[in-house]
Amino acid sequence: MKVYRNLKTIQSKEKFGRRLSLAGLLVLMLGLVVNFTPNWFPPDQPAPHALGAFLQQYWTYISMASLVGGFLLASMGSYYINRFARRRWPGSKLIERPDEVLERSMKGFDDKYAYFSYSLPAPYMLVGPSGITILAARSDKGRVVVNGDKWREPFSLSRIFTVFAREGVGNPVRDIAEQEQKLRDLLAGADDGVKDAFQEVPFNSAAVFLNQDVQLEVDNPDVPVLRADQLKDFVRKRGKEVKVQPSTLRELTDYLVSVSDYEKGGEGE
Repeated sequence: MKVYRNLKTIQSKEKFGRRLSLAGLLVLMLGLVVNFTPNWFPPDQPAPHALGAFLQQYWTYISMASLVGGFLLASMGSYYINRFARRRWPGSKLIERPDEVLERSMKGFDDKYAYFSYSLPAPYMLVGPSGITILAARSDKGRVVVNGDKWREPFSLSRIFTVFAREGVGNPVRDIAEQEQKLRDLLAGADDGVKDAFQEVPFNSAAVFLNQDVQLEVDNPDVPVLRADQLKDFVRKRGKEVKVQPSTLRELTDYLVSVSDYEKGGEGE
């Protein structure tokens, strides 16, 4: 399987997340330091300078704002880190990013397959003999209930403290539909000689949960709901049901590579 990954984008988002987390920590530390204002500048005594007078009057507001702001910044940083940084996954000794977990779950596919990660309008996408497969990846753990096109995560106390840090299940059906439309628009920009053939290429999709600790309750979902270790069998089964002409597949892959943002000479294998 060939891999076309926009590593620059992934790493920049990871760095952004780490900077947000650091900023959140600094803001929280500011709030902690400000709490000592009554000791430094007792309220029953005149402040020695303007800064002291300002802190005497507003230190409680600064402390509360720092607590809220620091928590929000740190949580948003964790959100980016969870999506774009390497980490250890339950049931695995490997330290990987979400895009690498997906790649490993498809290990063994030959060069007829091309995996695109953050290099096209769909963050995760596989091109192969069965057409284009859009993968809506989710990496959180916990309980997820799917009923038709309804996706929800039942309430739990632990999620209160990670509400801004978690990716959340969202609505994979809507995400996939939006990404598919963007990809169809992209294919419509191909040369006239191949445009018609591209319009006939089938689109497939699946919601893929990467964390083994997720508990899935699925009832007649609008899109297939898979664990990462089920993805390869899903793709192979689909490949037996639908076949794209080899010439069309080559032209499709070449075109998508030409318009993708992968790092040439680095991540395309």
